[in-house]
Order: sequence, then C-alpha cells, then structure tokens
Amino acid sequence: MSSAQIILTDRLFDGASVREHAYVVYQHGTITDVGARADLGERISERFAQPIVLPPDATLLPGLINMHTHLSFSAAPTVFDDARSESDALKMIRIVENMHAALAVGITTVRDCGTWPHLALPARDAVMRGLLPGPRIIASGAVTTTGGHCWYCATEADSEDEVRKAVRAHVKDGVDFIKLFATGGNTTPGSDALICQYTEAQLCAASEEARKAGRRTAVHAHAEEGVRRSIAAAVTTIEHCSLQNEHGIGWNEQMVGDIAAKGIYVCPTVFRGVTQYFNDPSYQPDARAEQFAKRLQQRLQLTRRLADHGVRLICGNDAGVSHCHIRDYPGDLVLMAQGSGLAPAQVLKSATSVAAAALGRGDIGTVAAGKAADLLAVQGNPLDDIKNIHRTTMVIAAGKTITLKTSSPKTSSPKTSSPKT
Repeated sequence: MSSAQIILTDRLFDGASVREHAYVVYQHGTITDVGARADLGERISERFAQPIVLPPDATLLPGLINMHTHLSFSAAPTVFDDARSESDALKMIRIVENMHAALAVGITTVRDCGTWPHLALPARDAVMRGLLPGPRIIASGAVTTTGGHCWYCATEADSEDEVRKAVRAHVKDGVDFIKLFATGGNTTPGSDALICQYTEAQLCAASEEARKAGRRTAVHAHAEEGVRRSIAAAVTTIEHCSLQNEHGIGWNEQMVGDIAAKGIYVCPTVFRGVTQYFNDPSYQPDARAEQFAKRLQQRLQLTRRLADHGVRLICGNDAGVSHCHIRDYPGDLVLMAQGSGLAPAQVLKSATSVAAAALGRGDIGTVAAGKAADLLAVQGNPLDDIKNIHRTTMVIAAGKTITLKTSSPKTSSPKTSSPKT
C-alpha cells in the first residue's frame, strides 16, 4: 500500500478553474496527481491507507497566500511604540504566534514586508526544516531613508550608493526580496504619505541592484509621484498604490495604464481595521475611525478601477498594523470582493495563483501535480459566496495536516478607537 494520501472532494478550485467530484493525491509534501473521481476505479481503500473524504458540498482550494504582512508587529494602536520598545525575544514569540494563527485560517504562505531579517529568516528556516509548524515565509530586507517610514524595521540609506549597499547587505543575509519605501506612511510619527522619500534615480538603483541579485522588489507607495517613480524603477509589486494627492485618493489614467502594460502587480492592502467594530453597540468611533472608514471605501473603489484597467491585483491585508491581525485575512478577502464588486473567483486567484506568480514561485498557488501540497478545505462554495472562505474544515501545509475543525470569524472589541494604517 502506498504512503501517499488522497483527498476526495465534491468541488476543487485549483487556482484557475473549478472541477467537480475531484481527487488530489500528495506524498512527501508534494502533489503527485489530480483528477476526476470517476477515473479512480474501485478499491481506493486498498491503494490508500486513510482516504480523506471531505463533507458534502465542501470546496478544496490552494492554501491562501497573504502578500503583505508584518509578522513581528503588535496590531495594537501602539504598534509604533511596541516596535521600538519590545525585545527581539518578545517579537519572535509574536512571530510564532502569528504563524500558528495564519495556519488556523488557511494561510500557507506569507510575504513579510517589514520584519528585521535576523528575526524573519530564522522563522522562515525553522518552517522549511520542519522545526516549527507555520506558513511558508517569504522574508524581506527593507530599505528606507534615515528616519523614514518604518525606520524601526528597515536599513536606513539616503544616496544611490547607500541604497545599493543596503540591498547588497540584505542579499548577503539571505532575504527573499527587497522592500523599498518610495513614500512616507501612516504608522511612523513624522512621516507623510504624500511625501516621496527616494528620488527616481535612487529607486532605480535599488531595483537594479535587486534584479542583479535575482531578487524581486516590493515598493510602498501612497503619493501619486511615488507610484510614478516606482513604475520607472520597474519594480515587481507596488504596495498600497493609493495614488494619493492633497485631496485624497486620486486617479491617473496614464500611470495606471503603465502599471498594467509593464506587468507590475499591485497589492491594494484593503482591510477592515477598526470598521469591524462598528456593529458593536459598545464601540463609539471617533473622528479618526470615521475618516478611516471613508478612506477605506475610496480605496475599494480604486481597487475596482485598477482591476477594470487590467492591473494584476494580489491580496495582502497589512497584518500587524493597528487593528489588523493575520487571522483577519479571510474577512478582508470578503471585504475586497464585496466592497469592490470583484468576483469571488478573481479575489481568490489574487490570493493564490496570481500571488504565487508575483512571487515567482511556480511551486505554490495552484493545485496540480508537482506543486506543494498546500491546501485549504472549506464548507460551502466560496466562488458563489466568498463568505464561505471563513468555514475552514482542513488546512494542509507542505503535506502536513494542521487542523480539522470548523472556524468562524473572530472579532474582539478594540482597546482604543484610534486606527493607524
């Protein structure tokens, strides 16, 4: 009898299309066969020790990929102070806690966009070696200006020569990709999302250095000019891409066309944040919370316009910033679909197969022979009603079954009503 494991499911979403009454066989962490149950023949139990038969109307799909996380961040309103004051030991404990939380909701790969490499890389390697259960970690080396956005988790560099050296140092450390900060942001006091941190030449130097080393680049960019400079630098992904100006969320037809034409991926990082507490009668939103909610609706509208103009979207919820936990990711996928009007299938592709393509990882993101056995089973059909993505019944990461229980969205009241994004 083979040591391979087989899953029988009424419905399989393989990351591209749907198959009815399918099976998936995996062994030693790798999928070895996918097909129609009708082709299996009889005596399955004689060929496989313990066939896994999913409940009626369940859906099997690739494990989710969260393309924008901060595993060491506290997700508290005090995230900036926490990042500065907490010890490396405490941050590592939080990373491990977030790894467990990710698996519990079906996330089998995370791209970490802002954790010091000396913390992220050991966590990544521990998962790869089987020392810790957790999602596959794609770890960054971050580069920002002196005192710039996220200086507390990034190498500070201010000239073309300095950014080249910073990229080279991160590559030497063994990071998977380079994270750059084209503009300021909102979680760093004194930083301004409308202000560009790097010149076009400096961004181009960093991006070029990363490409020479075979590394992809993710660039934080809010201000419209920061987005333009990121396009000129031929980066791999633009994070947030809110095209902000002094009036709020903007739009630039030519710029968006250039993003699509150059094949640059965009991670809009839309997440519920403090708005998930609005239905709690005990919660009283303040002016900042109301402003966050207004800006969120604008960003959802922008997300739809980007998709309609052919931009390739990837999903990530900025887990770790204020009021945004990694466990919130399924709910934020629901938000992205329902809030923007995108089809559930498009959102799920953005969180699986398209995300894998942005990572340059042909081994994940789809359910096919030769791919990693990263799988998620949910009750119901998330392609019809994306809220079913919450109804986890099984998670398999690198061929290891993590959980066989039903989960539900978890929301707790905030300690404070002041959101930061």
